[in-house]
Amino acid sequence: MTIVACSTPPGVSGIAVVRISGKGAIKNISTFVKDSPFDEKTPLSRVCFLVDRDGEVFDEAVITSYVGPNSYTGENLVEISCHGNPKIISRIIDLSVDAGSRLAEAGEFTKTAFLNGKLDLSEAESVASIIHSLSLTGVKAGVKNLKGGLSKEIHSIKSSLISIVANLEFNLDISEEDLQPNLLKQSGETILRVSKKLNDCIRCFEETKMFQSGASVVILGPPNAGKSTLFNRLVNKNQSIVTSVEGTTRDVIEKNINISGLPILLKDTAGIRDSGDDVEKIGVERSFVEAKDADLVVILNDKGLSFGDTKHIHVFNKSDIKTPDEKYDISISAKTGDGIKKLKETVYNSLIGSKIQTDTLIISKRQCNAIKGALKHIKEARMLLLAGDSIELLIEDINKSISYLDSITEKTTKDDVLDVVFSSFCVGK
Repeated sequence: MTIVACSTPPGVSGIAVVRISGKGAIKNISTFVKDSPFDEKTPLSRVCFLVDRDGEVFDEAVITSYVGPNSYTGENLVEISCHGNPKIISRIIDLSVDAGSRLAEAGEFTKTAFLNGKLDLSEAESVASIIHSLSLTGVKAGVKNLKGGLSKEIHSIKSSLISIVANLEFNLDISEEDLQPNLLKQSGETILRVSKKLNDCIRCFEETKMFQSGASVVILGPPNAGKSTLFNRLVNKNQSIVTSVEGTTRDVIEKNINISGLPILLKDTAGIRDSGDDVEKIGVERSFVEAKDADLVVILNDKGLSFGDTKHIHVFNKSDIKTPDEKYDISISAKTGDGIKKLKETVYNSLIGSKIQTDTLIISKRQCNAIKGALKHIKEARMLLLAGDSIELLIEDINKSISYLDSITEKTTKDDVLDVVFSSFCVGK
């Protein structure tokens, strides 16, 4: 089936790209490209006139054809770079549909590339990451994975596990003697290395995911602590109303900012206090809800307030007019700007922490859950190994771990295990 869609955002632009993919893609465009020079044997890029049903020219476009399997989707593909008038784009799509194509579903071009073996699942997911990432760091992570960075690392981990399975099964099923010397010890060392790699992947995701979708930072504290003044200072705009009247902020006010390349959704909240005002009570309740779900809470002028597992920093504000009675993580003056640079550094370091030295960049929750599943069974395998329990159960846990990793890359087959078993044989054998 031939599919068609506009690959550029809707609206008026200098250039728009309409993409057509499928076995009949090149034949499809010949119905509305004047004197079409394209064929299914040779890729080509030409400036051509586009003609309507009555044969009248309605646009001039650069048309590039790709012959499968040497294309993004792995099949015949045509990209029409036309003028970015929505009327022109709509006419091209209508003419393509008239010629036998259908409208592509969301993500169908990349899905086709995956089904045709042009991308594995992790590389396909990286395309979405590149498109939707809120930071350049996130984009770079997506590009790295699109080039196979994650796939290579997962393949390496799987190879180590397959090697354990292969050697253990060989000893159990083929060898008539006892287990090879040091086999269990070597298997334990490999399992330990794999466990550390998987752990690093998870830890890295918890930190680097913020470069993909951003971090939520909530400013919390009692009335008149200067929350709105700090909010305005950080967003560099008088976004929140600031007065000397307690309880001025009643609802959550939010704004996107960027600290050292990290996208942050900053939230100003109602002052924390007991109040007889029903509206203010609702505002205080919302403040606690936002704080509970935040990646980081900046607590102003209240050392007694904390949130258990939620990351938080205690900040003393108004250092220009008074000194704190207790020790805070940092002192600032939101009014004068004193200490704001250090506060930004503290916020960044609290969210990201020390960078983990790993080339494995997990870019989706699905991938992270697969890694967690693999790690769970690797830990269980190590416990079995240490306890000297059944090797069959040990192999089963390692196979389950491999199965979880298969959901990130391609599926491991029995042949992969056999290849490892017999690769150590000499050629004559």
